[in-house]
Amino acid sequence: MGSIQRTPRARASAASWVTPGREGPVAFVVVGAGYLTTTQLVLWLNEPAPGGSGLWPAAGLTLAALLFLPTRSWGWVLAAIAVAELGGDLAHGHPLGTSLGWTLGNCVEPLVGAVLLRRFGNARGALAPLRQLLLFLLLAVLVAPVVGASIGSATTVISFGAPILEVWPPYFVGDALGVLIVAPALLALRTRPRRRRLGETTALVLASLLVTAAIFLADGSWWTTSTPYLLIPFFTWAALRFGLHGTAWMSLAITVIANTATAAGYGPFAAAGAPGGHAVTLLQTYLAITVASALILAAMVSDLSDREQVERALHHQATHDHLTGLPNRAYLSTALDAALTRCAVVGGRVGVLLCDVDRLKRINDSLGHAAGDLYLAEVASRLGGALRRGEVVARVGGDEFIVLIEDADAGAVDAVARRLMAAVNVPVLLPPNKEVTPSLSIGVALGDADSSSETVISGADHALYEAKKRGRGRIEHFGDRLRSQLRERTQIEEDLPQALGNGDIFCVHQPEIEIATGALFSFETLARWQHAERGLIPPDRFVPVVEATGHADRLFSTVLHQSLASQGLWAEQLGFRPAVAVNVSALQLGDLELVDTVGSALALAGASSGSLWLEVTETATADTAALTVLSALHDLGVRLAIDDFGTGWSSMARLAGHPWDVVKLDRAFIAPLGQEPDAEHLVRAMIVMAHALGMRTVAEGVETPLQLEWLTEMGCDVAQGYLFSRPVSASEAPRLVDTNGLWIGSSSTPDRPRPEHVRTRLSDEQGQTSSR
Repeated sequence: MGSIQRTPRARASAASWVTPGREGPVAFVVVGAGYLTTTQLVLWLNEPAPGGSGLWPAAGLTLAALLFLPTRSWGWVLAAIAVAELGGDLAHGHPLGTSLGWTLGNCVEPLVGAVLLRRFGNARGALAPLRQLLLFLLLAVLVAPVVGASIGSATTVISFGAPILEVWPPYFVGDALGVLIVAPALLALRTRPRRRRLGETTALVLASLLVTAAIFLADGSWWTTSTPYLLIPFFTWAALRFGLHGTAWMSLAITVIANTATAAGYGPFAAAGAPGGHAVTLLQTYLAITVASALILAAMVSDLSDREQVERALHHQATHDHLTGLPNRAYLSTALDAALTRCAVVGGRVGVLLCDVDRLKRINDSLGHAAGDLYLAEVASRLGGALRRGEVVARVGGDEFIVLIEDADAGAVDAVARRLMAAVNVPVLLPPNKEVTPSLSIGVALGDADSSSETVISGADHALYEAKKRGRGRIEHFGDRLRSQLRERTQIEEDLPQALGNGDIFCVHQPEIEIATGALFSFETLARWQHAERGLIPPDRFVPVVEATGHADRLFSTVLHQSLASQGLWAEQLGFRPAVAVNVSALQLGDLELVDTVGSALALAGASSGSLWLEVTETATADTAALTVLSALHDLGVRLAIDDFGTGWSSMARLAGHPWDVVKLDRAFIAPLGQEPDAEHLVRAMIVMAHALGMRTVAEGVETPLQLEWLTEMGCDVAQGYLFSRPVSASEAPRLVDTNGLWIGSSSTPDRPRPEHVRTRLSDEQGQTSSR
């Protein structure tokens, strides 16, 4: 699970130098002290009147303060400027009117800059992306200093009579440079600097400071005004490698050195100086161009870096699972293709383990999807922690993971599978305080240079299906047997649409007989496929393919219409219309269109809805949408049977909540009757429960007279199985009953036992058991 990241707003708040609720008073003290200190230092170095100074840091300090603070605290900042500026000017002996004019200019200038930035969408003075920096340069570095310099210059001209063209330019450039140099350095405090190695940081700082000192502090009468451009590589270095944060602070350091040295008469600009402060103006121009260019370059690099980060984030999102953080199917497919390509070059094989997390649906239903997500995340973490070099795990479905192993063989892959199962099979505590032990079912397949990623994954999927069919928590390898099954399944998938269209799929019918009376209860219709080349294909081999390929509706419609047509023929032969039972796929129970399909078929055949039984496996009713469809069918008059009862975990909870008419007891409970002591208790309990709910019971798979005797004694209503008849064709079915609807059977089937005979035999057997 990823760690929680702080948002840029949170980082800005954490880096702020003010305390929420106390911004105003703190700002007054800090800004006032900073303003007074910097202005007095500049006045001492430059004695600006009337020529101006090379740098007015107070302009950048005050603008940064306004951009840092909410508008409710701006009055405190302006008050601090007024007190510090007015106090300093009066202390230097300037007239009150002159001092008030300079104070006004120094208050208005940062206010104009902050208001304009807020008006045009850069309220916090952001220096990136590039658009925000350009707004900052235009509004804060150019427009606002024009206003401030105009007020201050006018005051100077009026007070001292100096020419406006000599006063305004250095005044404006000094303020602009103060904003350009100082404000970015302070505003950069809200952002986290790029992490660079200490050695590179040290090298940049030392080299740039040494070169700056050599240029501006040495007695360099041989230097020219072109010499400072030797610093451009260092500005470029800072912009490319250290971003806006590093560029702003390096610019501040170089500017302080250059401005101080020039004011003291050192460096190339002092050597080339001329009356009227032109040396200072040359320095200002150089610094403005160089620093602005460096900041623009840093912003462009920041834009590219942010874009790369977004692209990386999007790529990670596209190739990784959001819940577990593991690679997803797209990533796995690419990695598997690459691994198979390497097999073509260097040989070897690639192992694929398709892992299914057992019982996830049960956890989601019982504990909720939040607990299910925690369960999956924990399993994913354990899988990832159990991997070694050359192994990759990806989440490819709701409860499925694929492990890719390069340079693998059957033994190594099997060892990895067992290692993964051991790592996962440790209890995990889920809310609310429920301990669950995860387990995996794993299908294993090996691929080589001749394999494609689709065939390898398909093989692993087929092996996983076999593993789950054997009882879950198992490992199954995709070998020759499964490969043959997969080829057959593939052939079935290809031939199925044609078979459904040309009548190769036909119906057989197995009778269900009322135990007490011997009367025919119904004929269950079963689908068979007579393949032109493969012969008779049993339903357990093609029905799963039908459902997996989306042909369940077509198969049901085919069987339903054939059943009702046969029912009409039987009515002509027997004089009554026997009931027919048709199986419904679980996939059909989520769509009310099933009701229209059944109603149309009944109307077309002229059959009553009461002569049709629909059989649904109990596991298919776990979806709540199934209840709506079943209720609509029951309202139509169709009778409903829950098939294979007792084999699904949800049976007891859902039995009373659905409109069942019949409960069919699975053959797995009938086969042990008379052989296992617990079998009788289970069957008896299910019969009693069904009768208590007003439902009749049908026993499936009755094959021996003894089983029938037990069922008779326990009060089971209907029996079905080879004891009575195997499934027969539509033409043979009427021969199993007479015109009164009583079962006739065949010479190979025994007579129906009499209830009194059953009771006597069971009594005798129970007495013998107790005597032993």
